[in-house]
Amino acid sequence: MLRRLLLAALVLLAPYALCGRPTPLTLGSFNIRMFPEPHTDLEAVADAIVELDADAFAVQEIVDPRVFRTVLDRASARSGRHYQVALQTAHCPRRSGNPHVGVVYARYAFSLLESRMLGEFTCPEGQPAGMFALLRATDGRRLALASVHFTANNTARTRAERMAQWTWLADALPDLRAELDAPVIVAGDFNSTGYRTAEDPERAFIDGLVKARGLQLPSAGLDCSMYWQPTRGTFAPSLLDHVLAPGELELGPAAALGMCAALACAPQTEPPAAWRAVSDHCPIRVELRL
Repeated sequence: MLRRLLLAALVLLAPYALCGRPTPLTLGSFNIRMFPEPHTDLEAVADAIVELDADAFAVQEIVDPRVFRTVLDRASARSGRHYQVALQTAHCPRRSGNPHVGVVYARYAFSLLESRMLGEFTCPEGQPAGMFALLRATDGRRLALASVHFTANNTARTRAERMAQWTWLADALPDLRAELDAPVIVAGDFNSTGYRTAEDPERAFIDGLVKARGLQLPSAGLDCSMYWQPTRGTFAPSLLDHVLAPGELELGPAAALGMCAALACAPQTEPPAAWRAVSDHCPIRVELRL
């Protein structure tokens, strides 16, 4: 009898215990290489967005916003997420082809309060290309998701530029958090060419900065987030895409999807199908509980 009473009490109290737990949100990032390129398969890009299955995600290298919105409509129809996007030109420095950075959000999960360029149009030293969207969840929680695109390539000069961009970003986050009265999560293509190697100075710099500023990098454990072609007939994995967040937030480990998951980040001798049809980058995602 006592056992039955205890079970009944647990059943009755379970909804009350759960109601205090916020619903997890799925965030992500996806660099869709100079979208759309001549060989881009729009249906495959839509499929990748459906697989990402995020409530909100950062995007980079969107060259044609009109075509991208068409793809989002296709992904929305398949997923039921009703995606919208806020885009800004990727200033600081400008890139050829007029690419945009942006934040995609599902209307059932978020409403957009504000979006604008991250930083100043004067592009002070160290400022990366970036923008942010201030979002409000259906339960009233506020979140700022920023999309960034750091300097590419693996030279002494470009590595020094990225170090300055990491420092600029870390310096900017506290003031932005106070201004928006919301936690700020940054996702995007940080172009961290050295991060996949544990002893690389670029990784040491990033990890040291993240720790010193009380931040967290849930993407640190990824095996890769993209494939590049160092030589003819070689397609090597690399880890360029990250999610950067305040240390006090509760986030799960990041996951890389698409070809990165399918190939387990193993080197290839032929270009993966998605490498041509979708992007050299894979979508990444992480779960957040505000």
